[in-house]
Amino acid sequence: MLAGVVAVLALPALPSGQGVLLIVGPLALLLGLWRPARKCIWVLVGFAWCWFCAQQQLNLRLAPALEGRDLGLSGWVASIPQIRSEYASFEFAVEQLDGRAPGRGIPRLVRLSWSDPASVPAAGQHWQFKVRLKRPHGYMNPGSFDYEGWLFRHGIGATGYVLRAPVKIFAGGDRFPLLRARAATLQAMRAALGDRPFAGVAAALAIGAGGAIDAGQWHVFQNTGTAHLVTISGFHIGLVAGLVFLLVRFLWRRSAWLCTRVPVPVAGAYAALLAASLYAAMAGFSVPTQRSLIQLAAIAGAVLLRRHARPWDMLGLALLGVLLLNPLSAGEVGFWLSFGAVAAIFYVFSGRLHLKRGKLMQLVRTQWAVGIGLLPLLVYFFQRATLVSPLANFVAVPVYSLLVVPLVLVGAVFLGVWPWAGALILKLAAGILAITWPLFEHLANMPAAQWNAPEPSLLLLACAVAGTLWLMRPRCMPARWLGVLLLLPLFVHRPQVIPEGGFNLALLDVGQGLSAVVRTARHTLVYDTGPAFSESDTGQLVVIPWLRSRALGTPDLTIVSHGDNDHAGGLRSLRAAWPDMPVLSGAPAQVAGAQRCVRGQSWDWDGVHFEMLSPAAEDPARGNDASCVLQVSGVSSSALLLGDLMHEGEQRLLRRDAARLGSDVLVVPHHGSRTSSGTNFVEAVAPRVALFPVGYRNRWGFPNPQVVQRYRDAGASLLDTVSSGTVEMHLWPGQQPVVVSRWRLDHARFWTAE
Repeated sequence: MLAGVVAVLALPALPSGQGVLLIVGPLALLLGLWRPARKCIWVLVGFAWCWFCAQQQLNLRLAPALEGRDLGLSGWVASIPQIRSEYASFEFAVEQLDGRAPGRGIPRLVRLSWSDPASVPAAGQHWQFKVRLKRPHGYMNPGSFDYEGWLFRHGIGATGYVLRAPVKIFAGGDRFPLLRARAATLQAMRAALGDRPFAGVAAALAIGAGGAIDAGQWHVFQNTGTAHLVTISGFHIGLVAGLVFLLVRFLWRRSAWLCTRVPVPVAGAYAALLAASLYAAMAGFSVPTQRSLIQLAAIAGAVLLRRHARPWDMLGLALLGVLLLNPLSAGEVGFWLSFGAVAAIFYVFSGRLHLKRGKLMQLVRTQWAVGIGLLPLLVYFFQRATLVSPLANFVAVPVYSLLVVPLVLVGAVFLGVWPWAGALILKLAAGILAITWPLFEHLANMPAAQWNAPEPSLLLLACAVAGTLWLMRPRCMPARWLGVLLLLPLFVHRPQVIPEGGFNLALLDVGQGLSAVVRTARHTLVYDTGPAFSESDTGQLVVIPWLRSRALGTPDLTIVSHGDNDHAGGLRSLRAAWPDMPVLSGAPAQVAGAQRCVRGQSWDWDGVHFEMLSPAAEDPARGNDASCVLQVSGVSSSALLLGDLMHEGEQRLLRRDAARLGSDVLVVPHHGSRTSSGTNFVEAVAPRVALFPVGYRNRWGFPNPQVVQRYRDAGASLLDTVSSGTVEMHLWPGQQPVVVSRWRLDHARFWTAE
């Protein structure tokens, strides 16, 4: 069934209903007639079920005709609002949109921003207001988070923001009692812990509110491989079930009357399943909690029926249950990591003699199983692995499982009964976190904490998975070292080598902003870093993941063309990752720590010449025309990057260097604004390829149609980041510039916006 689901999720476009019948019908008939292959019918079941669910989701996306309009919306707040410094965001269950109930072209669920974080709607409340919506759209870059896929899998058919007026709240129309209970618990925990550093971690452990964790703390958890301990998963569900089972068994045995009526294991199984169900409900029934809860239900059922529960059967039943509930969840990274971790542990421990060894050795083997077993998946999904993870988890797992998680849960329960006792217990849990935190920070900041690798192909992934399975075989099996040989390509493979005298140019998709990367054989230059937002920036979301996906380390130079946010905002994340990285800017007063770029600066890397054409030393150091203008010249091709240069700056360039402006590739200045790309400038550059860095439905209407026509008339091929995502080009010796990747098109799935 999983194979059928994955087959659908890999499609660039969904087939029609008739197409599915033509595929599934004859194959089902053939498989039914051929007895040895009858079980393969489950592949077709998975395919058909996933297709049906996916088609329903696509039908509930916002109709294109409704984008950008002021619409009346009524419904219920369907998530705990995430409050940022400048805005709040939440999911909203639609009752009516523009007078229409959810259906084709009208989403059931939308994601909204609220501009006043001081007065945010509460979870479950019934509201009516004016909104402006757009269809799901996100960045499309190698290594970046697939926001469009996330929206699709969570049933969100549009994103947008609430207009300031009019708004109206309906009294007595609240829904989602479980969600309101989670929100009330979060509010009580915030009141009890105040501004303590680990209040967000406690909230994440109690109700799955991962958004409450500080960004710096998330960084430490991710770099030490302990993030799974603070996102409610199967580990936590199993822990709660196990603790409750042991407690009930201990108490039940104290009463002969109870034991003669309900056997101890049966009472413990009922209590464990009930406790796990309540905890999973408070966590919002995420995929890992679903998996664990179904497994526990199967184990409890086996206890009640006096049947032996085999681990692999329980895991398979959990997999089947999750796919039946929501086959689209197989597109989540957490789905694969959750099932993969449990499968690795079962594989290492099932039927092995070392099960009789001490608890310490079992803990070590568990960390070994998870660390090695998930290595191929971590490299495939994130292009990195955490080398300090085994040591960090060796300390963190006992601390969190035996101390922190039980204290947080008991404290959260006591807040509703004895608030003072609950607050005291939560503060104790926060104190334990504070004591252990310096160790995790030290591990996260170690130079060798992270190992980066380029994104592997599916063939390399398959070899690596086979290698890990071979490596984790029992010690008595011969030739276990062959697993290392199968894993080795994952460590040593590198992207295509750039020849001397040639360079690669990548224009990244950062929305309404600019970021480009120029690579030679052994050097990397980042030109602009995209915009910053209240809590994050595209340096963190796009530029650094792209560099890691190409196994690149510290950039040799970063140029911030000028001080505007849409070009300079991502620099803060790049500096946090690489503090010693040199920076040039046309507006050093606005870009702290940068040296000024000046006309005449030049250098050579690997046979490629870099030269700054503007601004001159006497030019103003502020505004768009202060942009650093960089020309990159290889043996056969050249590229010109101009930031936000406008007409006046273009005219200065023409007066100084008109004969030198000709370039094969041009990153169009100022996003294709009508205040740039004058006719004489376009004619002087005469690019073969013009690249437009623009955002989806940006409010300025970039690129301007007249500017687009100007480049067409000049004979240039036109590409933009809205329709192409990241555009990567080879400008190599002995050949014309070649577009080798348009990420949005080359890696499209059926949920990807066109």
